[in-house]
Amino acid sequence: MKQIYNMYRIYYISILLGALFLFSVEMSAQQELNRPSVVKIEGESLLPENTSKKDITANQQVIQADGFSYYTTAAGIYIYFPKPNNYVRLFALTGQVIWSGELVSGRFFIPTGEGIYFLRVNNKSYKISCKKT
Repeated sequence: MKQIYNMYRIYYISILLGALFLFSVEMSAQQELNRPSVVKIEGESLLPENTSKKDITANQQVIQADGFSYYTTAAGIYIYFPKPNNYVRLFALTGQVIWSGELVSGRFFIPTGEGIYFLRVNNKSYKISCKKT
């Protein structure tokens, strides 16, 4: 009788572990779908085509960092890299990696929405605040 009990117990535990595994695979797949896309912006200026320098308020000043420039809006982060091969990681305030990858030289937009983020570029970290002006 004890052997039958142990067999059912092992069977029950294996079903629970299988269900847990399937749930975790589904969650990681959903997180990949929610990953923001980085958009490459064509042109010379850091600013988008429809924005002039007088449209940028004090909260949207272009920040000159080590080897790149950026500014933020409520919609996301605009980044300009003059040199290629920049390893970029964007973190939520909770520490979750929102986006990670290598960007070449040029202008890019990372859609984030409003909030506070940590941007890590080539092993240097920056606190980024995206908010309405």
